[in-house]
Amino acid sequence: MTKIKQIFMGIVVATSVCVFPNHSVNAASLINFEPVNGQLPDGSVAVDNMPINNQFSSLGVTFGIDRNLDGLPDAGLFPRLEAVGFSDPVPGFYSAKGNDIAAPGFENRLGSFFLRGVDSNVNGEFLLISYTSPTKAASGEIWDIDVHPEGTEQWEVQALGADLSVIDSIVSPVGTFALAASPWFWSFDRPETDIHAIRLVYTGSASGVGLAFDNFSALSVEGSEPTTPVPEQTSAIGLLVFGAVAYRFRKGK
Repeated sequence: MTKIKQIFMGIVVATSVCVFPNHSVNAASLINFEPVNGQLPDGSVAVDNMPINNQFSSLGVTFGIDRNLDGLPDAGLFPRLEAVGFSDPVPGFYSAKGNDIAAPGFENRLGSFFLRGVDSNVNGEFLLISYTSPTKAASGEIWDIDVHPEGTEQWEVQALGADLSVIDSIVSPVGTFALAASPWFWSFDRPETDIHAIRLVYTGSASGVGLAFDNFSALSVEGSEPTTPVPEQTSAIGLLVFGAVAYRFRKGK
């Protein structure tokens, strides 16, 4: 009976190690700028208009501004965390409902915070996202690319390679009423892991246009993550445990 219990315990241990996934390995890096218990990943307290730089470095990315388009963050310039709603006179975007308020049906998607430029409605606040290690895929949203009475609104999202030159790009639609206070979703999914930075460049002709950026998936296209656990090294550990128990049983016979 004791031998049977040993075999059973070996199976239980091996199964538990093999089946239960390692969530820290499989977790997707979606950055929606929403604090958890009031804090960002580095432990800082989320506050409206706070500069954002390395608060998300634990997810492998830092944020900056690249006004001269050299692929490097400009010293002393940082995008800002923006609270949703008319929280102060410095908005990320205007809408028919009021400053920094999502169109009906998109309220939950925008959440409580998003990322804006250094200043409110200043062209050329080109957001730069730098990676600690390169990725092959990423996605995100630029909000409120709408119709402007004095020209067009449009953005280009650029993927930068190891030498910080542009290796891929996506151009947004020209501003439309359908995107007013709503998100435009973009994504990269390349065959090689060669994206070292991502830059958002304003290319529209209208002036006084701000930046509203949210729901950034740093390492994959949002929604494309596997829904089943990926086999990991812990499976081999489980097999070793089972083998050791089985060997003891045979040796004791």
